[in-house]
Amino acid sequence: MIKFFNPGLIYQKHKQDFDEAIQRVLSEGQLILRKDVEDFERTLAGYIGTKYAVALNSCTDALYLALRGLKIAPGDEVLVPSRTFVASAQVIVQVGATPIYYDLDGVLNFTKKTKAIIPVHIEGAFDAHFSEIMDLANTKGWYVIEDAAQALGATQNGKKAGSFGIAGCFSFYPAKTLGAFGDAGALVTDDEKLYNWIKGARNHFKEDASDWGVNSRCDNIQAALLNVRFPYYEEALARRKEIAEMYYEGLKDLEKRGKIKLPDNTPGRIFQDFILKIYD
Repeated sequence: MIKFFNPGLIYQKHKQDFDEAIQRVLSEGQLILRKDVEDFERTLAGYIGTKYAVALNSCTDALYLALRGLKIAPGDEVLVPSRTFVASAQVIVQVGATPIYYDLDGVLNFTKKTKAIIPVHIEGAFDAHFSEIMDLANTKGWYVIEDAAQALGATQNGKKAGSFGIAGCFSFYPAKTLGAFGDAGALVTDDEKLYNWIKGARNHFKEDASDWGVNSRCDNIQAALLNVRFPYYEEALARRKEIAEMYYEGLKDLEKRGKIKLPDNTPGRIFQDFILKIYD
């Protein structure tokens, strides 16, 4: 059986570096929100092209805290695609707002209550209607919170996913293209006020108790392991693209015969997954 993802193989590829990182973190006793986390945040912000990054426990927490930090609350509506992971809608309900779904046709059923939109860059490709979404959001004054859990490194018009809206949210769950060896996520932003609020919120606002926070700390070991993997990330994306091209070439005849529908090979996408449709 071919595994969907194989963290053991990834570990073996960089075993010495991973082992040294783990031993160093444990020996130093710098376990939570220390230098490795700060280094990872700087690397991620630089890679995406934003001013700030905040390492968190998950992309779900990043989405939730973005909504809270932007004061999305009961009575507000947030647009979200119907084809996404449950977390994209779950966080809207958790802050007391109402999710309003849009489908692949891109029709947005917005009202005066609409305050934000969460476009989802699924399978490594930008939301199919992202350009129109950004234009409309700018016109209406909506917050755009990008769910880029599956799109680290995807580009459109020379900019990376996560850098267009007020916040970009990422997952480093082990199955992602840049996976940790446990749970991890992050939020990126150019908004200093949102950045500072989320930095406090992820650790219960321990420094000033100005609001109710959560426990969404990123462990230093996970950050250290991600720091080991990050320098090889573009190389890994290139290899995924090579494999995807093999699929496109090998399966093109089946698509011509109407047996399958291959994923769109849009410029700038990364291949988090390669999902095709099979017709009866």
